[in-house]
Amino acid sequence: MKRIIFLLAVGLICFVLTSGDDDTPLNHISVNKKTGESSGKMYGIGSVSKIFTAAAVMKLAEQGKIDLDTPVIKYLNDFIMADSRYVQITPRMLLNHSSGFMGTTGNNAALFGDNDTYNHDNFLDFLSRQTLKHEPGERSIYSNDSFTLAEILIERVSGESYTEFVEKYFLQSLEIKNIKTPQSNFDRARLANIFLGNNELLSENFNVIGSGGIYATMEDLVRFASIFMNYTDGSILSRDSINEMAKNQHKMEMIPSNSNTIFRYGLGWDSVDTYPFNQYGITALSKGGDTIFYRTNLTVLPDYNLAVAVSASGAANHSQLIAQEIILAILKEEKLIPINTQLTMPKLNIQRVRIPENILSYAGIYDAGVFGLWSVEFTQSAQNSDSLILTQIGVRNERPQIYFYNTDSEFVSTDGDYIGRMPGNHNANGISVITFSEDKYLLGQTYQEIPGLSQTTAALPFAQKLDENSIPVSVATAWRSRNEKEYLLVSEKHTSMHYLSPLVRIRTDDRVPGYVTNGIYRAGENGLSLNAARIVDEYTALGYQDIPTMTGRDINNISVIMQNGIEYLVVNEYRYINSASIKKLSEIGSTVTVGDEPVWLDIDVNSQGRRLSITMPSNQRGSWFLFDDKMNCIATSFEKNTRNTILLPENGKIIFAGVTGTEFRLR
Repeated sequence: MKRIIFLLAVGLICFVLTSGDDDTPLNHISVNKKTGESSGKMYGIGSVSKIFTAAAVMKLAEQGKIDLDTPVIKYLNDFIMADSRYVQITPRMLLNHSSGFMGTTGNNAALFGDNDTYNHDNFLDFLSRQTLKHEPGERSIYSNDSFTLAEILIERVSGESYTEFVEKYFLQSLEIKNIKTPQSNFDRARLANIFLGNNELLSENFNVIGSGGIYATMEDLVRFASIFMNYTDGSILSRDSINEMAKNQHKMEMIPSNSNTIFRYGLGWDSVDTYPFNQYGITALSKGGDTIFYRTNLTVLPDYNLAVAVSASGAANHSQLIAQEIILAILKEEKLIPINTQLTMPKLNIQRVRIPENILSYAGIYDAGVFGLWSVEFTQSAQNSDSLILTQIGVRNERPQIYFYNTDSEFVSTDGDYIGRMPGNHNANGISVITFSEDKYLLGQTYQEIPGLSQTTAALPFAQKLDENSIPVSVATAWRSRNEKEYLLVSEKHTSMHYLSPLVRIRTDDRVPGYVTNGIYRAGENGLSLNAARIVDEYTALGYQDIPTMTGRDINNISVIMQNGIEYLVVNEYRYINSASIKKLSEIGSTVTVGDEPVWLDIDVNSQGRRLSITMPSNQRGSWFLFDDKMNCIATSFEKNTRNTILLPENGKIIFAGVTGTEFRLR
């Protein structure tokens, strides 16, 4: 295979590993046009870390120390949950996302320049208060917590830390020097820079290592991926283990087996039958990984001894598409697929016909998890132009999408819309084919075009129909009184990256009686609603989503509590203070002292426009974050080049965090 050189888009790092005729690694290239950084920079690979975790579990299975189908409680006798079904969970269910866990327990896990193991050390305690959202092994719903538990499983069974185990059984054998974890001893200056605006920040630590905390150069990431290629001898990981990881182990896909998609879970892999390579009879294994600041994709073609890794710091999430285009270019260059191959939108034979009566009963409100709530309505006309009207509700600009009824119970978009497209997103066009299951799910096959890149597709259950939830008038009134109230995060350590997006806004909607939506509000996202919850009483609403594959991945339990006369919102293990109860900056003197929780202050008219200097005693540790009127974080003490003064914005907010007693001096 000849050498192929790629010059990537600005700010991206790529590494390509191919093999020559003698099945030996042949070529690589690494480029960063924006900063000129060398290929020795490491990036947070996020959920690509799950491949390492799955491989480590398979290694223990090879050693006879773990059986994939024996309940986890045999190996972790202190693993308990507030749901009796937890005893059925097996290692295989952790690796194929079918455990039934609520989703992501990320408390004090994402930290600036801090490798604190608090989340790891308290993870089993967190799980002990949680329930399952479905029967273990019944369906696959993306689950970060499954891989965090797998990390602990690896440590308990092996008697070594996760970092030590991965180093011993994989990295040393492959002579890899540039894959690390937050627990590794290495120079953090080797990490790719991350920024808030134009200001460089301290390093990102994702301290849920088995789920998403590994750092790697792209060169060494594809060297690790070489163990999955057909030319390997199985000495590092057996061929049986590699094949088991690459099997389709996705539970309850609810889509036809020949559907095109980038989600078809193996063990650790997002997809083991990845579009568009399956169109040419080529097996491709793919795993994506996002952290707060990094975006990574690893794609492996085992039969062609080819791996591509792409990562970006702070860029849009198109790493998978970039990897896809690189691989297609290589396959064309080597004449393994037709040179004139172009991915195009499928041509649909649309025959507008009448909607059958039984389908009309599917009208209602649907929950698409991270994509919010959607109304489904049907219209009928004398001209056989029957259609489905799909509208995301609870956002600032409710724009209906129109899908015409075709045949075989399908609804098809004809104007570039696709399910999951957010209002205001005009940068991509697509096609969706929508069907309904007979019980409660809206299913979709979507093709999406990204300008300047290519095309991707996914087929998956997109949303589930809400059940009627009748509640007393007094309960409905209590939640309605909280509509649009804002709550500010106060439960995280002072180094937490969650303070970059600290605002939760309660929303209710008369069209969705009995439900509440809590949303993390980010300016410019059209009031995006996330993760509805079913109201139980005046102070409690519980998550309920069980949508297979991806959109139902994280559910939230919400409660309202009063403490010292102040109202707090608790979302899973995160605690937020009612913003109406915080003081004004102008009411504070020259010192802010942290008590049991961080101090939030409003920047009122008497403070806005001023320049503020913030200092702390050298023997204390704390942080501050400054926000504009739309709650965009515009400055923080975690900038590498700390500012001498900050300009206080109009109607902004500022938080001071630290251990109890930490003092901030203001002037």
